[in-house]
Amino acid sequence: MLEVILSPLQMERLLFNRVHVEINTKHDANITAPEFDFDGLPIITEIASAVKSGQEENPSDFLVKVHVAILNKDDERQAPYTVDVEAQAVFHLNEAFGAPDRGELVRVNGSSMIIGAIRETITQITSRSVFGPFILPSLRVQPVTSEQAE
Repeated sequence: MLEVILSPLQMERLLFNRVHVEINTKHDANITAPEFDFDGLPIITEIASAVKSGQEENPSDFLVKVHVAILNKDDERQAPYTVDVEAQAVFHLNEAFGAPDRGELVRVNGSSMIIGAIRETITQITSRSVFGPFILPSLRVQPVTSEQAE
């Protein structure tokens, strides 16, 4: 049995800064988007975040921006659609919620929520397109250690 309660992290506003989706004319027309295998396909992801000014010591309000792109460059594996989407959201983390790194918690969970919204938007846009609905794969957002970054 599962209990569902209000999360201490709430998305207050979600905005799409850029939504670009177009048919890839180089894609094999015999493979529809629902059948497409993402293995080996380069997916560009960029995540940025900021804390509301004046809350640097004990932040509760955050902005998280996520960019997801499949650019279908000539030297790369090709997907049915070229995708370039950027969305951002304002989040509030309850002040009473204790976490050693509040910013990291919001970056990981907030960007995951935004990626879900991006996936849904791409699916909706492509659902009536020539190759059919393009459902981006689930992406796992996890912190990178300083050793991994090097």
